[in-house]
Amino acid sequence: MEKSYYCEKLENTLHFLPDGVKYCCSCTEGIGIKVEDFNKFDMKEVISKRDDYIKSLKNGELPKGCIGCTDYKEITMKSQILSLFKLFNKNKISHIIIDHFKQCDCNCTYCAQKKLFPNTTQNYELLPIIKSLYKNNYINSQQLKVEFQGGNVSVLKEFPLLMQEFKNHKVKEYVVLSNMIQYLPELETLGENDIVTVSVDAGSRETFQRIKNVDAFDAVIENIRKLRNNSKVQMQYKYIILHNQNDNIEEVKKFLDIAKEIGGLHIVIDIDYNDTFMTPGVRFDVPKHYYDIIKFIDDYCKENYLGYSIRPSAQNTLDKGYSE
Repeated sequence: MEKSYYCEKLENTLHFLPDGVKYCCSCTEGIGIKVEDFNKFDMKEVISKRDDYIKSLKNGELPKGCIGCTDYKEITMKSQILSLFKLFNKNKISHIIIDHFKQCDCNCTYCAQKKLFPNTTQNYELLPIIKSLYKNNYINSQQLKVEFQGGNVSVLKEFPLLMQEFKNHKVKEYVVLSNMIQYLPELETLGENDIVTVSVDAGSRETFQRIKNVDAFDAVIENIRKLRNNSKVQMQYKYIILHNQNDNIEEVKKFLDIAKEIGGLHIVIDIDYNDTFMTPGVRFDVPKHYYDIIKFIDDYCKENYLGYSIRPSAQNTLDKGYSE
C-alpha cells in the first residue's frame, strides 16, 4: 500500500437527503447509502457502512464519490496522533446537514435541485430521527454544527420544532440557507457565530423576478434588513453571476448599493456553471466580462468598507480562464 487517506468530514458528518444519507457535505457526488424507509432508520447500519468507506480510504482506495474531492487528506504521522485524541468521540456526529426537503417558494432558473431531485416531495419526518440520535448518544453535543440546506426553510414544516430540539441541546453552530421571502422569527435567536445565507442575485425587482420566477424582491430586502436589525447573526448576501441575466455592472451596483445602505452584510459572489454541472472533464469557459464585474465588486467593496468573498468553487472556475 503506497498511500493511506482519511477524511474528517466522512467520519463526523450525517447528511440527510430525500432518498438516503451521505457522510459528507456533497449533494452531488460524495458517498452514502440509500434508505428505503426512514421510519425504520437504523443508525447502526449507517455507521457500519460509513466505517467500510473509512477502511477503504485507510487502505489507499478512493471510493468513486470521493474522486476529485479536495477534503480527504493523505495520512501523516501528525494526523495519526490527532486521531488518537478523537477516539472518545468515535461514531459520534458533529455535523448534521438537513437537506431532505426540496420544496421552495420560488423557482430559480439556475436551481440544480430540480435536476438532482425532480420529485420534491418531502417523504419523511426528521425530528423523530434527531431525537433518537440524541437519546442513543450518537451526537457530539459539544461540537455539533447544524446546517439547513434543502429547498427553503420557510416551507419546512418541522423547522421550528427542529430548531427548538437543537436549542435544547445547545448546538455550537448553525448555518441556514434561506431566500427570506417569508420572515422567520426563529432566525432572530441565532448568534454571532451562526450564518444565514440569502442568495438575492439581483439589485432590482425586475431582474429578481426574471431569475426567481416570483415577485418578491421588496419583501426579501425588507426581511434582510429586519433580521439584520433584530439579531447578531452573520448574514451572507449572495450574488450568483448568471450569463445574460444579471451579468452586468449596472445590476451589480444596485445590489451592492443595497448592501451598503443596510450595513453589516457580508457579500458572497458565486458563478453559475450549470451548463457543465456534474459533467466530468468539461470546463466552464468564463466569459471575459466576468472579470470586469469581479474587479468592479472588489473596488466597490474596498472603497465602501464592505466585506466580501468569492466562493472557492467560483474562484477555481475564474482561475481556469475565459473563452474567446
